[in-house]
Amino acid sequence: MPQISDEELLQLQSAVDELRALNDIASAINISMSVEKITQTTLEQCLKRTGAAQGAVFLLENQSAQDKFKTFVREISPQGDQMPFRINMTLSGWMIKNKAILLSNDPENDPRIKAAGFAKVGINTVLAAPLLARDGLLGLYVLFNKAGGGFTDADSRFLGIVGTQTAKVIDNARLFEQEQKLKIIEKEVDVARKIQQGFLPKHNILTEQCEVYGFNEPAKQVGGDFYDMVEIEPGKLFVSLGDVAGKGLPAAMHMSTAQAVVRSQLAINTGDSLARIASSLNILMCHFMSPGEYITALFGFYDRQIEKFYYVNAGHLPIIIHRKDGTLEHLRDSDVIIGIIPEMIYNVHEVPMHAGDTAVWYTDGITECFDTANQEFGEARLDVAVRKTAGMSALEAGQSILRDVLEFRGPADQSDDITLLVLKAH
Repeated sequence: MPQISDEELLQLQSAVDELRALNDIASAINISMSVEKITQTTLEQCLKRTGAAQGAVFLLENQSAQDKFKTFVREISPQGDQMPFRINMTLSGWMIKNKAILLSNDPENDPRIKAAGFAKVGINTVLAAPLLARDGLLGLYVLFNKAGGGFTDADSRFLGIVGTQTAKVIDNARLFEQEQKLKIIEKEVDVARKIQQGFLPKHNILTEQCEVYGFNEPAKQVGGDFYDMVEIEPGKLFVSLGDVAGKGLPAAMHMSTAQAVVRSQLAINTGDSLARIASSLNILMCHFMSPGEYITALFGFYDRQIEKFYYVNAGHLPIIIHRKDGTLEHLRDSDVIIGIIPEMIYNVHEVPMHAGDTAVWYTDGITECFDTANQEFGEARLDVAVRKTAGMSALEAGQSILRDVLEFRGPADQSDDITLLVLKAH
């Protein structure tokens, strides 16, 4: 058996101890643990391995502010005393600049960090290692006051290895935590989507006097468009359509509020009180909405007996009337959008609507639909699509228009919520 010296034996024993400590750390941590638990576990092993009296992990508050560290975890060995230490600009500045291990057994006279004033807080030895990950510096490992002397090169190598591996685990753990939070948010958004869908009509209207077809497809899981159709009595019905500025959850919240307000006002007022319905919604939304938020909307009341269609346009796109003879009329009368001027008075307009005539309401998700070449569907293409629906029912007309829009868009992403409402007089 070959002979080895006492020094070689000590080196071998130290290497074995180091491997054992690294194995203990690797076995103790995984990405499903919280970042705090990971750093605490590794720090405990570092204190045990190096014999340091105290250690701390300082993490950057955010990647854009690389001079703002916060104490994330602090550990004290059983033999150590609590020291009122907080990382200072001298040490953090050196670590940010060099991103290297710093070993100092005489920090009071070390030109790199002597300005830190470690002696005032009872620190006589320092060992620090950066936590480097894919996106840069995550934070620092810092150990203080090794028992029985100063930190060694072996301590430095060990902390460097721990720092490198821990940084990767922390980085992955943060991604894991973000993924878990995202799953929770997705569940909440799904609940919001189901609630929002509950506000939309469950069925189209089909009677001897008229028929109405409605369609809504949000660009995201939830959207800011709404529509409604209510048969007040045979031959008389109320329809509405609106577009809340923006997309996603904020727009969806305003959409749900607007839909609920319109329904409640419809129950209070008679069906032809369009101006009061629009004004009531406007006053309420002026209180709810922040600057830059608003709603464009249409409110309509159709009376088949007198063949009249009444409407209020609050800053929305024009209604298209497709006459039985094939001609198109664009009703461009419009007032101010909802949510801007509390005292706004809305005007009611009327237009004759006879048997065979069709009214088409839509949001800008149709006219501002883009194809892969970034071309816009636009009003001209919409007019062509509407003309093609001559003689069709409201359902057939609506599906035909939507089919033209989807064929035009092709594989391009849906850029905005799409809502369509088609009313046809029998």
